[in-house]
Amino acid sequence: MSILLPLLALAQAAQPVPVPTDLPPGTPIGPETVITFAGGGNLREWTRGPNGAGILYVRDRTQRWYQVTLTGPCRLDRALDTLSYTTDPNGVFDRFSRLRVARLPNQSCGVKSIRESTPPQGYPHTRPHGD
Repeated sequence: MSILLPLLALAQAAQPVPVPTDLPPGTPIGPETVITFAGGGNLREWTRGPNGAGILYVRDRTQRWYQVTLTGPCRLDRALDTLSYTTDPNGVFDRFSRLRVARLPNQSCGVKSIRESTPPQGYPHTRPHGD
């Protein structure tokens, strides 16, 4: 299953609460994980990490940010690119998922690691109630 990941944030959940702000932006704060319900449009926004680092940050519909480390070079340009991604049959985005850049249809990047993280540079430290 392949889902397009839009460049602009879609509807945001109401009532955000602060998350730890004493950590640098984009700091992993959890163990290896998967992102459930990704096949249903759960991934809402993305931004790339430092140049050459092979890192992508994605935000899910509950405002959680994840640091996704890619297995190979993936030329990402936040201003130009729409991403598509694969999930397992249950809609889970995991280490077996692949990313594709719409303007480079022959390029495919694998996922090496997924960890929840603080928001990347330039994004607020908020998360909905209940987390």
